[in-house]
Amino acid sequence: MEYRKWYDTGIKTSTLGYGAMRLKTINGEIDEEKGLKLIDKAYKSGVNYFDTAVPYTDGKNESFVGKALKRYPRESFYLATKLTIRLYKTKEELEQVIEKQLKNLQTDYIDFYLMHALNKHTFQTIKDWKILDLVEKWKQEGKIRHIGFSFHDDYETFKEIVNYYDWEFCQIQLNYMDDDIQQGIQGYHDLVARKIPVVVMEPIKGGKLSNFNDEVAKTFFDYNKNASLSSWAMRWVGSLDGVKVILSGMNEMEQVEDNLKTFNNFKKLDETEVQLVKEVKKALLKVTEVGCTNCQYCMPCTVGVDIPGNFRIFNNYAMYKSEEDTKWRYSELRKKDAIASLCIECGKCVSQCPQGIDIPNELKRMRSSLPFLE
Repeated sequence: MEYRKWYDTGIKTSTLGYGAMRLKTINGEIDEEKGLKLIDKAYKSGVNYFDTAVPYTDGKNESFVGKALKRYPRESFYLATKLTIRLYKTKEELEQVIEKQLKNLQTDYIDFYLMHALNKHTFQTIKDWKILDLVEKWKQEGKIRHIGFSFHDDYETFKEIVNYYDWEFCQIQLNYMDDDIQQGIQGYHDLVARKIPVVVMEPIKGGKLSNFNDEVAKTFFDYNKNASLSSWAMRWVGSLDGVKVILSGMNEMEQVEDNLKTFNNFKKLDETEVQLVKEVKKALLKVTEVGCTNCQYCMPCTVGVDIPGNFRIFNNYAMYKSEEDTKWRYSELRKKDAIASLCIECGKCVSQCPQGIDIPNELKRMRSSLPFLE
């Protein structure tokens, strides 16, 4: 297992970290037998960074992770969890959370404590409620050891948050397809310039970079038939020296074993491989089912169908072949009564489309091509 030192601190973490958010459930409960085996395999193979949070798996994640890690000496691993500010209506309610977290996690202290999923709104709450003063008090009391934040917003908000406090680490979303969204690769470089250790989430884009369009994937397999698609995504992130931990939401033993294969003999991408990744990204971005440019000229729809939104889902599936993600995206449109099946084929949208798309027929083709959505 490769390990990385956190600059001039005494911290040394496994480059592969275990993200517990995606543990499998049965009837709403975590599959404990399976989950314990997965974490045991990772731990015994050298993984020493484990990440959880209060809201994961319907609030059951911290307790499970605490139970799983209780089997090992406390000083042999690092534990990360988060303060999910959106869950609390008042500062007084929030003040009680640390004791419950410590109890759930069956530990006296938390190594890495993150302000969870910061954006403009949650960051404002941090300032209004003076939350960092409270968290610093918990640190002085020995309940937590290092203060950081995870992030989901734009680059300008990211810069404001980074400049606000002397953060000890930061968790960002980063992968070779998403180096220009949220804080992007520029945010990574900003953190490196300040010597703030970087933890990366979504290195495989929620699983999408482990299984995508066959024709595009052939580029990687022709170069190395024995390397998984996931390993390319992991190595792209791992080739960034400022990244100290790469979180993977491993919920199958095959995923654990594949990641261990990558990190037990980790090699950065060489120049040829970097170019291959760029080729794959470019090719994936060209994969479309419908040539919709999201200009919105077809909107509003007579019956409320989100026409560009449906076509984004169709095109996204063509790229990544992820049924789970596609179902989730479609369910979000369903909540808004904006799904493709509501189209009444009035044809009003067709005359408005600058691309000349036969929208009603394309929506029908989407439904027939993705029968698992109905």
